[in-house]
Amino acid sequence: MKKYFDLTQPLWWYSPKTAMAPEVKFFEIRGLVKQGILTNGISLSLHAGTHIDSPRHFGYKMTLDEMPLEQLCGTGIILDLKREAWGVITAEDLANASPRIQEGDRVILNMGWHHYFEDEQKFMLQYPGLDKSAVDWFVQKKVSWVGSDTPSPDHSFCISGEKRACRPDVWTDEVMARIDPQRFLPFYCHRTLLRNNIFMVEQLGGALDEVTGKRVTLIALPPKYKRAEASQVRVIAITE
Repeated sequence: MKKYFDLTQPLWWYSPKTAMAPEVKFFEIRGLVKQGILTNGISLSLHAGTHIDSPRHFGYKMTLDEMPLEQLCGTGIILDLKREAWGVITAEDLANASPRIQEGDRVILNMGWHHYFEDEQKFMLQYPGLDKSAVDWFVQKKVSWVGSDTPSPDHSFCISGEKRACRPDVWTDEVMARIDPQRFLPFYCHRTLLRNNIFMVEQLGGALDEVTGKRVTLIALPPKYKRAEASQVRVIAITE
């Protein structure tokens, strides 16, 4: 019997956000008291909560509405690659991961970070991610998309200057000294994967732990917003 698992984080007023992102705001257009009918609206960044980035996010050609269904949906794996604050995933980690990553797979990295989703400071400021070798390995493997339960598969070291400027108390001299600029180039994961039409799904969670270590069918369907660079996405894993 098939089982369905929702890997999406709930979206609400206090969903974690970057320093420059607007708050998620829900507002009432029509109410039950005055009109007897309820209609709400929402104002938010297209990168809030669980969302998918199209190549257009970094200036490449393909937009959200052009992303092919056969790439968004299909066979994939969820890997147990749990990491502590500022932990690193390398090409060697991916090559030795189980289940084995196959060409065309949709790959989700469970770094254990979805457990901090409601701890906004830790979630947004100290997350682990991929180094350059891991990003290049994904390109060589020709995967369909890469997802993570962190704000981004791109390591937080790749935007260390921005984070240091905002929170030098967290991004201390000791933390900055750990950064190898050859392994953690600015937005290297975004630029490299999206340039190769490998999509990125960020801030996954939900029932992620229940399907970790398994090969599953993954469905990631965003709204068909014309010429948009990203959108919230509902991600479902299906097991037999």
